[in-house]
Amino acid sequence: MSEASAANSPEVLATDVRKFSRSASTSSASSTIDGGAETPSIEVPLDRLSILDVLENLALSTRINQINHTVRRKGGEIKGMALRQRDRVLRGREEDIDRLKRRFLTSLSRFEAKWEDAQVVSQREKLAFAFGLGNVFASGLLLGAHPEWFHVWYSVQMCYLMPIRVYSYRKRAYQYFLADLCYFVNILLLAWLWVFPGSRMLFLSTYCLAYGTLAWAVITWRNSLVLHSIEKTTSAIIHVLPPVVLHCIRFRLDDDYKAVRFRGAAELKSLSLWEGMLWASLWYAIWQTLYHIFITIRRKEKIKAGYLTSFEWLRRSYKDTKLGLFVNGLPEPFPVLAFTMIQFGYQMLTMIPCPIWYHSKYLSATFVFTIFMVASYNGATYYIDVFGKRFQKELGKLQSDVATWHNSSTPPSPLASPQNGNGEYKADVSGATDEDVDAMELADDKENEIPSSTLMPTASAPANIEKAAIKTGNAINNEQDYVEEKKDM
Repeated sequence: MSEASAANSPEVLATDVRKFSRSASTSSASSTIDGGAETPSIEVPLDRLSILDVLENLALSTRINQINHTVRRKGGEIKGMALRQRDRVLRGREEDIDRLKRRFLTSLSRFEAKWEDAQVVSQREKLAFAFGLGNVFASGLLLGAHPEWFHVWYSVQMCYLMPIRVYSYRKRAYQYFLADLCYFVNILLLAWLWVFPGSRMLFLSTYCLAYGTLAWAVITWRNSLVLHSIEKTTSAIIHVLPPVVLHCIRFRLDDDYKAVRFRGAAELKSLSLWEGMLWASLWYAIWQTLYHIFITIRRKEKIKAGYLTSFEWLRRSYKDTKLGLFVNGLPEPFPVLAFTMIQFGYQMLTMIPCPIWYHSKYLSATFVFTIFMVASYNGATYYIDVFGKRFQKELGKLQSDVATWHNSSTPPSPLASPQNGNGEYKADVSGATDEDVDAMELADDKENEIPSSTLMPTASAPANIEKAAIKTGNAINNEQDYVEEKKDM
């Protein structure tokens, strides 16, 4: 048989077909898996395929499915590992944040403890006294020498006094007093000075409110210029300075400068009482509406829980008067309505003299000076009557205690009052009170304080008793904190 016929025999052809099919299938699978792209396969006639070729193709598909399953499983494990790592990182950040919060609260508590320390309180009151006295001097100097800078001086003081007021009121749960009319009027004045200086309407409204309720509140609510108390000094400033600023703009500024810087004031040549009442009533209605929405309605539950507002304070303070009995006897919600109408009537009443102040430089200056003197007199009353009477009372108690020590082997504490009905010594918390909502503690000065153990019974004269009382006066003040109630409008 020739070589050509041998090469074309059926056995040889079948063997070549099987080899070709295996190589083609293997190369196709490997190229699909490794390269990611399919290699075109060569069509093989069905009559030339064997059972081995079919089995090999089925095994290849199974292998590919296993590889896909492994890839998906590994991908899920990697994804789960990433999620766990993310949760671990976030949990670590939350722990860091909590740790920082605890550290901050600890530092704040330590700072407050130092802030309330007797020596710090004493130093703070000394600085407050110097600040208050310097404030009065600087205000007079600017008003006389540079009146064009007085509104800047007032604005700077508001920028640092009001944050202190917000912090101190929130600390003592008085924050709802910050929504009172006096703060609203100061905001209107600042808005006119720096945002709308050309608004004649806003200037007219602010002038009537400042010379009306705001200024007369010094007389009505007995605002006191107590220089060592930053709280009472702030209350005096927010009631006295706005009328002074408006007086300066009205009478102390040059007309050309005022026409450029405060066009609204320059355009108001005369003040009509009815026009002033109209615009002031509009702003009063805006304030009263916002007050009732955000305080009376939205904070109703907190007010019931014990937080004070102007209305609640007035109801408690004047509950025994005829007007208080009338208002408190009304069914709800008429007490709030009655309080609103009474306050509105008070505003209209205090606004009546405003045209007089606006048209007379000397009468306006006299009125502003009178308001300042009333605040100063209230401060002097606080110093003389409150401190003096308390010292005299404690001196009399100390004399009585010293007389008792001579007849007793165990002297009582000099910080305690005579025995009550149960035979216990009780600190006296009585004393003259001022109608203030500010609570001011009279702290002791440890530099002058001496231990009570040094006050042993001796046969000393009344002069020595008085000297001992002076030395222990600060300790007595620390034991008997004086709390004054003040209503800041």
